[in-house]
Amino acid sequence: MNLNSITPLTKLINPLFETHNICVYMKREELNHPQIQGNKWHKLKLNLVAAQAQQKTTLLTFGGAYSNHIAATAVAAQESGFKSIGIIRGEELAKHPETWSHTLKQAAQHGMQLQFITRTAYRQKSTPNTLKTLQSTYPNTYILPEGGSNSLAVQGFEPLMQQLEIQCPNWTHLLSAVGTGATLAGLIKYAPFHDDNPRTILGFPALKQGEYLKPHIQKWIGETSAHSWQLLTEYHCGGYAKTSEPLLQQMQVFEQTFNIALDPIYTAKMVYGFYDQLKQGRFKPGSKVILLHTGGLQGRDYQG
Repeated sequence: MNLNSITPLTKLINPLFETHNICVYMKREELNHPQIQGNKWHKLKLNLVAAQAQQKTTLLTFGGAYSNHIAATAVAAQESGFKSIGIIRGEELAKHPETWSHTLKQAAQHGMQLQFITRTAYRQKSTPNTLKTLQSTYPNTYILPEGGSNSLAVQGFEPLMQQLEIQCPNWTHLLSAVGTGATLAGLIKYAPFHDDNPRTILGFPALKQGEYLKPHIQKWIGETSAHSWQLLTEYHCGGYAKTSEPLLQQMQVFEQTFNIALDPIYTAKMVYGFYDQLKQGRFKPGSKVILLHTGGLQGRDYQG
């Protein structure tokens, strides 16, 4: 199991970037694993090691119908010799498998046992009583939170930041899509600090009202951070798993220009936000901007 594969840092050449006198790169984390792409691989890899050390036999986790994490966990479990259980939001899906997203179908194909629950019950997924009941019901289970987001997930981004330091040691901005906030926390926590090169890390939540993620991120990175970071919450395009015509148009232009596929649920929203921030003059001349591709390409079947 190669925990820390090295992925390309692709320079994006465009007259628009030359006009603004900035360099733009995409860190190609969609290439870090054949099926467990992008940030999901970083978040899962140390959890898999922990589950093996605890001699667990099953991975259990939570997610919605379009959760990259659900699909990634199913594949990771199968590859690593675990069984897997997915607790899925939306009990109406249980009786209508023909309506399942490609994500759910992929998870089932890789052996994940899907359990559909009501949205009310799903909101209780992280309560002590719910977790105690699940652990009692499935005693040999390693429970992963929604999105796989815990301290081990955050720690999993340290090698990625070390890679970036080698590939582009003078980067000034790092941009990422945001779901639960663990990926962004990992980027912030493990980004090397240089007095002579201030750095800014920007997160683009894929869901509405993303400000609520701030305390979670702060908890993972600690009370202080050497880097400037910010959540830009206006690029959700209607909410999680929602898109808009301007988003899809920008996505199409980007893919045609750079021949890099995006997913409409996460990375495309970050790219959409990047172009808007560029138009607003957010990036000073001389900036070196890295766009993090967080994978999730199985989500391309959905444009809601």
